[in-house]
Amino acid sequence: MKLRNVLIAAVGTLTIFSMSTSTASASGDPAGWQSAGNSDFYPDAKGSRCHTKPLPSGGGSIRLTYHRPGGQLDGKINVWEYDPDNPDDFVISMGYMWDGVVDTAYVGNFVDGSNGKAEIYFSGPCTGAPWVHMDD
Repeated sequence: MKLRNVLIAAVGTLTIFSMSTSTASASGDPAGWQSAGNSDFYPDAKGSRCHTKPLPSGGGSIRLTYHRPGGQLDGKINVWEYDPDNPDDFVISMGYMWDGVVDTAYVGNFVDGSNGKAEIYFSGPCTGAPWVHMDD
């Protein structure tokens, strides 16, 4: 009976230790994905496609969750990096998306400017009231 109590106490201590070490990275930032925000899609100047507002990324990988109530996208989502002084940089084209689909892209090569961030936005068809959530 005493050995059982010791094992339970040891497992409890191990669980507490692993939980406390998994919530912070070595840099002091929370580990894992951090929300960079949400954006609806807005018509572009030509009215033929839509885009989101730019969302900040510190580089590395981003995670996109696509939302379109009622179904699949009518085309692909393109990932761009906004640059006010030069033409925007194309990052990657993601496949056909549907409501709730999650995809990732590497944007580490697109960090620039005085803020040290990549300003990421997404473009795609306007139909179906789509919006995105981005994690960095």
